[in-house]
Amino acid sequence: MTRVEININPKILRWAREEAGYDQSEIAGKVDITVDRYKLWENEGKNIPLGKLQTIANTYQRQLAVFLLPMVPDKISKPKDYRNLSFADSRLSKKTLEVIREVTYLRETAFELHGETYWKERYEWLDNAKNKVKDSAGFSLQLRKLLNISIEDQMEWGTENEAYRNWRSAVEDRLGIFVFQFAMPMNEVHGFCNNDAYPYAIVTNSNHSYAGRIFTIFHELAHIIRQQSGMCLFENATEKQEEEWECNEFAGSFLAPEPFIEETDDLRAITHYASKLKISREVYLRRMKEENKISNTMFFNLLDEIKATYKQKAKKGFVKPVVKSRASRGATFFTMILDAMYSNQISYTKASSALDLNISTLLREI
Repeated sequence: MTRVEININPKILRWAREEAGYDQSEIAGKVDITVDRYKLWENEGKNIPLGKLQTIANTYQRQLAVFLLPMVPDKISKPKDYRNLSFADSRLSKKTLEVIREVTYLRETAFELHGETYWKERYEWLDNAKNKVKDSAGFSLQLRKLLNISIEDQMEWGTENEAYRNWRSAVEDRLGIFVFQFAMPMNEVHGFCNNDAYPYAIVTNSNHSYAGRIFTIFHELAHIIRQQSGMCLFENATEKQEEEWECNEFAGSFLAPEPFIEETDDLRAITHYASKLKISREVYLRRMKEENKISNTMFFNLLDEIKATYKQKAKKGFVKPVVKSRASRGATFFTMILDAMYSNQISYTKASSALDLNISTLLREI
């Protein structure tokens, strides 16, 4: 059988590789060729076997047609990096780059469904909020009214899982901000947000605890109110990182207001108070420090004790595709796509791509 070879714009080959986070030696190994031969493809774009190009497309999770375009597509806009990492450690992993691309696609799909006017109206509350974010106490009260969740409601929830679901739903339904969750390396990123274009989105790391994801929502919300897109590893933030520190303070004071911070140096009591507020023990401890209710020495001693109790999160077993899709995309986006498919606003194929479900599964969901 005759082998089919094609010529492409070599710049597209380089663009796709960099967007996926591969170096030249890695992708050469994937397609079983020498690095020098691959470099020649990236320099000239000539005589590339179609089967090898398909392997590259599959590796990067791209349609083959992308590599046949005459011009290089735009690079995916990445959030500003607020992580406190050395330059050598700051390179994003393939998994995180994949999540950034996926979230961009989901946002673009939601924008196509509703248009600019709809999303602009959803964010009218931000015009007032961005002038008050420095006043954490005053704005926290306003935000709770917007979300329709009181501190009493928060304390009545039974578990951190329930708290996360309620906070997530309120932010999506009442603020118009999608809250997606995807697995990413925990030592690389806790979460990020996008407000460079409509609609806005917050992304939590599903490898984090539910209390950690709750904190991520409000840390990233603080960035959005400041009109910032950001990628964060907030537990590494220092006072020298003013913006990250202030976003941490905002999230902490919102979730654990000063009147609900009890002074104690007993780890069991801290665990109890944190559990009532559905926050982590670290957040409660930091709130005590911020409110001058614990000495620096005791703060660091207790922080070390807490960190010593960390356990590696157990890996989940099989999760049904529908459950995984709804969990990662959120009920708001999931329902939006199903409704659009049902009303013929989008095709089954488009809905299948947006929800990462095959068409037969989608039809059972209608």
